[in-house]
Amino acid sequence: MSREDRKLRKHFEARTKRALRLARKHATKLDNRTQRARSEAWATGLVVETGAGFCGVLCGSHRERCRPSDAAVGDRVLFSDDRRRIEEILPRRSVLSRSDPDNPRLERVIAANIELVVNVVSLKSPPLRPGLIDRYLIAIGKSGAEPLLCVNKIDLLEDSSQLDVLRPYQDVGLEMVRCSAATGAGVAELSEKLAGKLCVFTGHSGVGKSSLLNALDPRLDLVAGDVSSANQKGKHTTTSSALYHLPGGGMVIDTPGIREFGLWNVSAGDIRRYFHEFDECRCAFADCSHSHEPDCGVKQAVESGDIALARYDSYLRILAAHSTAFT
Repeated sequence: MSREDRKLRKHFEARTKRALRLARKHATKLDNRTQRARSEAWATGLVVETGAGFCGVLCGSHRERCRPSDAAVGDRVLFSDDRRRIEEILPRRSVLSRSDPDNPRLERVIAANIELVVNVVSLKSPPLRPGLIDRYLIAIGKSGAEPLLCVNKIDLLEDSSQLDVLRPYQDVGLEMVRCSAATGAGVAELSEKLAGKLCVFTGHSGVGKSSLLNALDPRLDLVAGDVSSANQKGKHTTTSSALYHLPGGGMVIDTPGIREFGLWNVSAGDIRRYFHEFDECRCAFADCSHSHEPDCGVKQAVESGDIALARYDSYLRILAAHSTAFT
């Protein structure tokens, strides 16, 4: 290396060190400014409602209407009262997400920091969609929360044998509550399951999530919609997600009903993992997809009746949809 090259190298090294010192000094100032802003102007709050163009934050007994953000109901946040803006979302203990219906590569957070996800379904009006239950169970498994299947509108059933379609979920140990918002049957049992927990009600449009909340606490007086007689599909009456405190001490997030549920950030392995009846099956291949491989223990269990054919068919449909979405 020539003398000129050594001088040039020393010059650049000195310049780099100066730039690093200035960067550290600037970062320290920014950090101090952030800490000062947090202590002086930012408050800690709980997101209790999100809707088009707004976000409701509860701070003690005071409720603030903030600008929309990426926060979801259940999030603990730091917000600026003066700017009416959420400044930071605090770390989440759990998060229930789906893919955005318009762009499956974007995440849409349904609720955060929940302990229990109540998947509300009905067998009639609207009819049961087992595939939707299976998708929810995968998303709940990923979320870090516990699942509860709430079967509403049991007053519409002719006899108890109509509940047999849910037997595959009982066989895998899924906790279930049968109730009727219309008659009050099973509502007390549901209330006990929710007590002391932050929960979220999810499910297909028209299954009666808002009606169940009214049954749990009549003071809420939420608007509840009917099912269309033309196509047996639910009508959207809940247009924003909101958190409600129940008399039994629990808190429930009511969410808008959906008709399709896209899975977010799941792999083929995740899909297999959350069909728990597959756990005891032994396959010839460690990475068996349980779809086309020979000597598959899951397929053998389906043939012998140890695994419900309806659940296995649902698994194949979800796996195929996942493969199509990311090809």
